[in-house]
Amino acid sequence: MFSIFNKGSKNNRVYLDNAGATEVSERANRALVETLGVYGNPSAIHKEGAEASKILQDARNMCAKVLNAHSYEIYFTGSGTESCNLAVLGTYEGWSKQQIVSSKKEIPHIITSSIEHPAVLEPIRHLEKNGKIKVTYLPVYENGIVKIKDIREGLNENTILVSVMYANNEIGTIQPIKEIGRALEEWKKENNRTHTDYPYFHTDACQAANYSNLDAVRLRAHLMTVNSSKVYGPKGVALLYKREGIILEPISYGGGQERGLRSGTESVALARSFAEALTESQEMKEKESERLIVLRDSFFEKIEKEIKDVTIYGDRKERLPNNINICIPGILSEEMILRLDAKGFAVSHKSACASSETDGSYVVQALGATEKESLENVRITLGRSTTKANLENLVEAIKEIKEKFAR
Repeated sequence: MFSIFNKGSKNNRVYLDNAGATEVSERANRALVETLGVYGNPSAIHKEGAEASKILQDARNMCAKVLNAHSYEIYFTGSGTESCNLAVLGTYEGWSKQQIVSSKKEIPHIITSSIEHPAVLEPIRHLEKNGKIKVTYLPVYENGIVKIKDIREGLNENTILVSVMYANNEIGTIQPIKEIGRALEEWKKENNRTHTDYPYFHTDACQAANYSNLDAVRLRAHLMTVNSSKVYGPKGVALLYKREGIILEPISYGGGQERGLRSGTESVALARSFAEALTESQEMKEKESERLIVLRDSFFEKIEKEIKDVTIYGDRKERLPNNINICIPGILSEEMILRLDAKGFAVSHKSACASSETDGSYVVQALGATEKESLENVRITLGRSTTKANLENLVEAIKEIKEKFAR
């Protein structure tokens, strides 16, 4: 698929915002083009509907295979945000419905980290603001990683959900998801609860999907979010994995598609393209991770050599292979990004979903950065087309901008 950011393009652009969105891979684009002409509604029972339904089911099967799940545990949504909202709000609504039946009066409790994506934090804050839940926001300390001890200490009899992202979208730190899942299982056993009893465990795996194992059984996740636009697939489609036996209520209503959990006619072409992209990304993850780790660490070494007062945010080891987050003192993030853009480099500051906000990054502030420092960080996220020369040139560009414009 044509992109102005591809290597060798006449515009000579270097795209380094792959955490914001990836380009569509040739394999995913081919699947998209091949299925765009399938116009039948997959809920219809005529021939055209049956054809669309089969392609949709094939896509569901492919995604399920990647997650080591049953196909009926995969629910397609329109975005990663919708998937996360469904996990959070759907859990609350499911719990609330059961409370009506049992006439109990407890206020439910949710545990999450202080550096979650807004797609998780905002629905939680919405419930909290309206007095519907109590929340424990886990600290992440200087390395950007939660501690299992804090989670165990935060659990109580009213906890209905623990939501901790697999890998952070800004600083790339990888959380101990498997260990969190195990800690929840142990707590349930100690409190005579089955594996499908509360609390549920949700992980936002959107950023981790290119480089980490997504086996939901191994990770002990009850709910998992994966987004197409982060794995070299098209925008407008994502999935929510919901383990069998987990109770969620829908948060939108209509025709009852996706087995009643997410109404709205499914996009067959987007789902199939997403399935191909996700499969391809998992097939490539080990080789691509090795390549990007070398590039990332080489960048760290060079930037620290060239710019003495640079700060690198996030754990150096437990982080995504493609993630770089640095603070360049004396020049605001927005100015650095725009000046790099003028030189042909596309980088970012924080989550694209929060880029319109004028505040600094709450993620780097959670690591101990001051508000001023959180307005001076730059996020650089590598991708399949990134080369060593791209990053060497980027260091030189950053150095030149700092020497000329830093205050």
